[in-house]
Amino acid sequence: MSDNLQNQIEQILTGSDFSYGLLVQSGDQTLVAHNADDQFPSASLIKLGVLNAVLDQQLDLEQEVTVDPDKFVGGAGVLQLLSQTKWRLKDLLALMISVSDNAASNFVISQVGMDNIQQYLKKQGFKETLLQRYLMDGHALAMGLDNYTSASDSIRLLKMALDHGQPVANWFKNQQFRGKLPANFDESGVDIAVYNKTGEGNLVDHDVAKFVYSNHSVYVALLTSGSLNRMQTLYKFNQVGQVIADWLENQG
Repeated sequence: MSDNLQNQIEQILTGSDFSYGLLVQSGDQTLVAHNADDQFPSASLIKLGVLNAVLDQQLDLEQEVTVDPDKFVGGAGVLQLLSQTKWRLKDLLALMISVSDNAASNFVISQVGMDNIQQYLKKQGFKETLLQRYLMDGHALAMGLDNYTSASDSIRLLKMALDHGQPVANWFKNQQFRGKLPANFDESGVDIAVYNKTGEGNLVDHDVAKFVYSNHSVYVALLTSGSLNRMQTLYKFNQVGQVIADWLENQG
């Protein structure tokens, strides 16, 4: 059955105009892998590393963080639209994951320390995941500093985050960017729970997810870069997600 899944996914992705890293796992079994350890610009997947650094170091999630409107950044998120200037750390984390809020992410990074987060990632053995700049920091990017991760690292980071319990898992389950891997079946009545985090940037699209159906689950990470036809790329995400969902349903 896993051979059939691999063949279906290869048919979708072979000949794509982008490079990609892919990993599909169920339990301890690797079902499909392609360049799973290759390093990609992480876009918003770096927020998984930030989240785990905060949770694993058992920082006080009730601590108050003052946000400076002068340091708001664009892109995804709602923080810059709100008038509140003091937030609990856990609320900034919720915004960072559920609406991929870039400003909230930057305030968390500033509160915890970029070097502290990167040292955490290194100590945890994440070889391809690097935090080297704030979100939406075009100046740092122009200087050659970017954030990176891989398909295998991103799945491990998602697993670690979900192990922190249901409140954290709910940030992923209610995550608002669902137009990639789960788009074909999401809100269609199919009883598959999805816990995912996307990333997107210039010529970059990613999604890492856990699909749960009945007593079975599967993890999938698809990271892409270099596509010149984004609509076609997103359609391939939808197709990959659909065949994995079909495989998962057949396990029940």
